[in-house]
Amino acid sequence: MQDELKGIVERVTFHNPENGWSVLRVQPFDQRLEAVPVLVHQQRVFAGATMRFLGQWSEHPRFGRQFKADTALEVKPASAAALEKYLGSGLIKGVGPKTARKIVRHFGDQTLDIFEQEIDRLTEVPGIAEAKLKSISAAWQEHRAIREVMLFLQGHGISTLFAVRIYKEYGDKAIEVVNADPYRLAEDIFGIGFFSADQVALSLGFAKDGEPRLMAAIRHVLAAGREQGHCYLTLAQVIAGVNELLELDIAPRAEGLLAQMAAAGKLMVRTLADSQGNPQTCYYSKTLYYDEETVATRIKALLAPVEVDRQRVADWLARYCQNQKMELSAEQQQAVAGVVGRRFAILTGGPGCGKTTATRVLVRLLEAMGQRVVLAAPTGRAAQRLGEVVGREARTIHRLLEWQGSGFKRRADHPLEGDFFIVDECSMLDVSLSAALLRAVPPQGQVLFIGDPDQLPPVGAGNVLRDLLNVAAVPAFRLTKVFRQAAASAIVRFAHQINRSEVPRIDSPFQHPERWQQECDCLFLDADEATREQLHFLGRVRRHFAPDHGRFREQADPFSFRLEEAVRPYESEFELPEKFRHVDLEQLLGAESRSEELKALLKKVHPWSALHYGLSAVEVVKKLYREWIPKYRGQGSAETGIEIQVLSPMTRGSLGTRNLNEVLQAEINPAGPGRPEVRLGERLFRLGDRVIHTRNNYDLEVFNGDIGVISAVDHEAQTCEVTFPPDSRRVNYRRDQLPELELAYAITIHKSQGSEFAAVIIPVLSQHYRMLFNNLIYTGLTRARRLAVLVGSRRALALAVHNRDTAQRQTALVPLLAADSP
Repeated sequence: MQDELKGIVERVTFHNPENGWSVLRVQPFDQRLEAVPVLVHQQRVFAGATMRFLGQWSEHPRFGRQFKADTALEVKPASAAALEKYLGSGLIKGVGPKTARKIVRHFGDQTLDIFEQEIDRLTEVPGIAEAKLKSISAAWQEHRAIREVMLFLQGHGISTLFAVRIYKEYGDKAIEVVNADPYRLAEDIFGIGFFSADQVALSLGFAKDGEPRLMAAIRHVLAAGREQGHCYLTLAQVIAGVNELLELDIAPRAEGLLAQMAAAGKLMVRTLADSQGNPQTCYYSKTLYYDEETVATRIKALLAPVEVDRQRVADWLARYCQNQKMELSAEQQQAVAGVVGRRFAILTGGPGCGKTTATRVLVRLLEAMGQRVVLAAPTGRAAQRLGEVVGREARTIHRLLEWQGSGFKRRADHPLEGDFFIVDECSMLDVSLSAALLRAVPPQGQVLFIGDPDQLPPVGAGNVLRDLLNVAAVPAFRLTKVFRQAAASAIVRFAHQINRSEVPRIDSPFQHPERWQQECDCLFLDADEATREQLHFLGRVRRHFAPDHGRFREQADPFSFRLEEAVRPYESEFELPEKFRHVDLEQLLGAESRSEELKALLKKVHPWSALHYGLSAVEVVKKLYREWIPKYRGQGSAETGIEIQVLSPMTRGSLGTRNLNEVLQAEINPAGPGRPEVRLGERLFRLGDRVIHTRNNYDLEVFNGDIGVISAVDHEAQTCEVTFPPDSRRVNYRRDQLPELELAYAITIHKSQGSEFAAVIIPVLSQHYRMLFNNLIYTGLTRARRLAVLVGSRRALALAVHNRDTAQRQTALVPLLAADSP
């Protein structure tokens, strides 16, 4: 249900022409004494306009009662005074307050009809000549066009926010474009997906089984395949995806539709061998098809060796190591010497195996050879770390390629400047970013990819590093020896054990408090949270024994109540399910905290469990973040001392990122005076919050995975400023750009790829069972530089360690490279 507000706009307090975000003071018809603030997206709003708003009332702690409008409809001005103010508010170029007063006095109630039907009669008003009439007429036509577009879009279920975006994209042709192909909205307007575009199309009368809808669904299914990491989908996968999406059977028409789309250039087709060696037709979106082809073509061109004096290289390495009082392993020496003699190579290995040292020596050798070395990485944090360990400037790939307008400036026709390009954290490289990078490498350039294929695959489509390592013709240097100094790190030892599917024995500070000391860099805190099944059982118990209990009615997620206070009319009829026969109902109903409830629910509680200290797993995470890690491993508070990052396997659940971000925001950065905030749907951003950017925004030069801190908030304008390390760059976010931000006290392990944090907290519980894979825990653990703390169940950890993710990404890079390779 939506509230309705009708009234006259007294003034426009704020209007952002970029996204239409406006703050208005509106005098309601039913409330003559006081104007109220209205927050709305509207392309153009003027004082004096009579408006009908649909939305919700809300109460802001600082600004009081205000109306947040989802829909804004302009209606005929309600009075002569409102009409005069409306016309003279800047709505029409050439009509100020004085001219507006003359027009309204001359035509009275017929004024708007004159503008709509007989605008030439304005010359009857003293002071309006033919030249001024032309200016007024043109401005009125523009205003009417905007109004018609907004009314059309809102009439088909499009919110004011997206209506503004659509108008800015298509202008006066918006109605024409949307009428012709509403499914374009999903491709052209960020935030509008297939389902929203489909709703508009059906509202416009498009047939449920018509070709435009089916083809749009196919494009959506191909895009969804990309989100799962696939470069292509098979015919069966396309049919299954569209059938599920539309609840229609398109199998009889599928091949014909796909052939039609391929002929029109709306998708691409490639024939590949299936697992049995039989030819199989594979369907691509155009960009992925050409990106994959580009990667294969460019890598093939780079496979030729480079002539170097190997003896001279060996002599230089010996002298350098002697001067630096360091020793390279045989693997490292072979890798450094081998890489300089290749136009393309891969350096790989697990943590502690010396990739960093080998890279640092390689850079010094290349510089001694007169080579211009360029360092890059997929994320800002990875680039920062690469620059720090090598001692040279490193940039993100996006900044290296110089985004301009609709594409990268650096391409084949305008290549990068440099001789040797070293790219770190290449497990993160999807096929599209790899293609963009390789296109920009100059013809005689050399390239080294560095990465660990055992980490999580990239978020985007493809699995470039792993695919390249599976091609025999691609030179790859693997470092396997763990150095003595690295082996002293429990993080490194445990990471290698996990990679070998061995469950590490990690100490608990509840059992050994001395483990908080600096020399132990990996800990396990045994802790529990109720599963969904346990919560369901708990709800049944409450409803049966105390259906009218006050605490149960008043609290959404209450602790249990005292047994003697409960009403128990049907105690004899309640039967414990087999799975909960161990539960002592008196103990459960008498619990006064969540931890006591959990102890009563669980069949067995670990001897070192945090429940014995009255703490659930969520409360342990809070304690670690707020108190324990800063106290034992940091200096001062969590905000000013050690950087702490929670890395969760999932977004959902009590230990998922959504709930943990809400909990930690309330704990670390609660609401209060001097902490302005801005709300966007369910998201609340507050001054001082830790946030993460979730998509590549080339205009802002902020990219997926960049983490910063909110350094300024403007509640009225609904904007904020975020400061990003390492150079403290400040970025201003308009309200329509805020959906690209999320709180980052807790992020998923997937989003942590390429980053490194001083301390990480990793929840590992059975509620994450769908995501508990070996490479997930391995990746999360190796994000920690000084301390890693796992929180949860050792059984869940064992499940993850033994659980290999066998899902294969569908890519063609290996067969494309294997074909006619030199």
